[in-house]
Amino acid sequence: MSYSPEALEAFAQIAALGSFSAAARRLGKSQSTISEAIARLEIDLGLELFDRSSRQPVLTEAGRVMLGRVDDLLCASDRLRRAAARLAAGVEPRLTLVLSDANQFADFERLMTELDQRFPELEMECVFAEHGDAISLVQSGRASLGLLSAQASYPP
Repeated sequence: MSYSPEALEAFAQIAALGSFSAAARRLGKSQSTISEAIARLEIDLGLELFDRSSRQPVLTEAGRVMLGRVDDLLCASDRLRRAAARLAAGVEPRLTLVLSDANQFADFERLMTELDQRFPELEMECVFAEHGDAISLVQSGRASLGLLSAQASYPP
C-alpha cells in the first residue's frame, strides 16, 4: 500500500489550518481534489481521520495518531529532497577535517557551530593528528581539509 505525498501533505494542512478549503488554497488545489485525496487516504488506511459531523473537520483519535506519523514522513521526504538538491549542486555530503595537534584554534567551536547551522545535513568528522600526519591525511584523500600552522613550503 502506498500513499501519495500530496494526500499526506493535504492531511497535514487540513489538520493545521482546520478546513479543507484553507488547505486547498494553501496547496493551490481545488477543494474537491483535496477531499478526494483525503477520502482515498482514509480508504487506504482503513481509518477515519476526520470527524465531519460539524462545520469544521476535527481530527479523530486515529487522525491524531496518524498525524504524528505523517509529519515524520513529510520531514523525511523534505530531507530527501534537500539531500538530492545538494548532491545535484555538487555539495559534498561529508567533510573530514584534520587539525594539527600543534595548534590552538580560538574560534574553532564557534566556526563549527556556524558550519553546522549553515549545512545541517553535512556529516562532519574531525581528526586530530601530528603536523606531518595532517598533511599526509589530506594528500591521501582520507581528509577533505586540513587546518595547520603556515609553513614556508608544503609537499606536492
